Amino acid sequence: MKKRLVAAILTAAMALSLTACGGGGGDKSSSSGEGEQYYNIYLQTEPSTLDSIKGNDNYSWKILMNTMEPLTRLAEKDGEQVREPAGAESWESNDDGTVWTFKIRDNKWTDGKEVTAEDYAYGIRQTLNPDAGSPNSFFTADFIKNGAKVVNGEASVDELGVKVVDDKTLEITLEAPTPYFMSLTDTRACYPVRQDIAEQHGETYGSEADKYVSNGPFKVESWKHNSEVSLVKNPDYWDAENVKLDKVKYSIITDETAVFNSFDSGQLDWCSTGTEEWADRFDKKDNAERVDTTTPAMRFDFFNVNDKLFSNINIRKAFVLAVDREDMAKTIYQDMHIPAYWWVPQAISTGELGDYREQVDAPLEKMAKEEDAKELLLKGMEELGLGSDPSAITVKYSLSATTQWTRNYGEYVQQKYKEILGVNIELDFNEWTTFQQKTNSGEYQMGNMIWSTDYDDPMSMISLFTTANSGNIPTGWSNEKFDELIAKAGREMDEKTRVDLYHQAEEVLFNEGCNICPLVNEMEHSFHYNYVKNLNKKFTSTSGLKYVYIEGR
Repeated sequence: MKKRLVAAILTAAMALSLTACGGGGGDKSSSSGEGEQYYNIYLQTEPSTLDSIKGNDNYSWKILMNTMEPLTRLAEKDGEQVREPAGAESWESNDDGTVWTFKIRDNKWTDGKEVTAEDYAYGIRQTLNPDAGSPNSFFTADFIKNGAKVVNGEASVDELGVKVVDDKTLEITLEAPTPYFMSLTDTRACYPVRQDIAEQHGETYGSEADKYVSNGPFKVESWKHNSEVSLVKNPDYWDAENVKLDKVKYSIITDETAVFNSFDSGQLDWCSTGTEEWADRFDKKDNAERVDTTTPAMRFDFFNVNDKLFSNINIRKAFVLAVDREDMAKTIYQDMHIPAYWWVPQAISTGELGDYREQVDAPLEKMAKEEDAKELLLKGMEELGLGSDPSAITVKYSLSATTQWTRNYGEYVQQKYKEILGVNIELDFNEWTTFQQKTNSGEYQMGNMIWSTDYDDPMSMISLFTTANSGNIPTGWSNEKFDELIAKAGREMDEKTRVDLYHQAEEVLFNEGCNICPLVNEMEHSFHYNYVKNLNKKFTSTSGLKYVYIEGR
């Protein structure tokens, strides 16, 4: 048995959407906890749920990362990332890396019950159980033994390669050696879930602070919907002595100007901005520190291929190629993000070979040289029997926010599609939860979203469009060739060969799918006051706020 107490160091960053900034508000004395160890941050919208099985948005992820204890955590030590024991105090694999055994440490849930291996097994099984409808099954479906069969309804959950050896021993069997398996052990797909509590509350589990139990560094003190989520230090956490913050307050602030004003006045301790004007202003603050990072996150549109119009690939390609990404990056994003001609973003690495994007061509750049957007639109209209007048086409464009920035963005898109293709865009503004309901149920034509990577490998992005994982970004597209390439890449231990398989899959995604329209590759421009210490600087880090502390406020 090979001892695997520390996994390989990851060096690329996981994308963090603007929704995952800190938040606060209110007077400091009311949120200070004991002494000076309080931290005020924010979310830009309401978390969908604290049920790790059903939630897949960044808003809830920020809460879960700090209140739940995954099997491992990826922490930053001296500028590098190290895989730390967390819910598992140690782990080991067999010689070929197909069977992994985790020793679950002594820890307690917030209601006082001991954490067991069964809690982790239940969370992993339910994430893959098709009856649970988890959007996070894509993490492990292709890797855990019989995972894909279970997700597809071809095998029972009992046939999964997940075994509880005893109360403190969990065994996971893989389909084949997987080069990045350990980087999945701190994702929502490997979080523990208390079966008795989840079943007690049913559909409402995770919807309120009192319908949820946790076992991490912090616990939810209160959740005032559409207002704030307050966390307090968990005194029963196994490593409580290393948790310095007493209280963390996430204010839910939907208006970005309100966010920036709150940070500027000191009500917030951290924020990020995609606005050049505010970045310049914060640069002038003597006690504020700036961090700029290219992040592996994509802002993109996606199409419902079951919709009559977007069932046609030439129509989809027309809409993708009609986007002037350089103009959008400059006009809308003030050059704070990077024009994106790819799906797998920058800052995702492939082991020792480094950044994936530096090794392969951008598929949309090649397509733009060979195809014309307006010609593709007219060809698609002819194939669908829609005549030859683009002005007869109206597309409903669903957006996931109602802020003024979102409205300005929508009007820009509306104008550009009219100028370039001659089609009409009807804007549909929604709160995040309503947007999710619409898109997940297929009640949309064209939507807009941000997707952040969850671990440092191209698989974390490219596998989202396999048939088994198609519910994450619900376009309805499926392709057998694409599925086969992803399956091969997931088993390939040679890095160069794996990169080539990813590249082939990305080409198929655009040439035969084009169900997504990349817009910009995100950069984050964040600011925090210099009294906030030990914040993570890498986006793949999953220690959350565990090691953050305040000094000299």
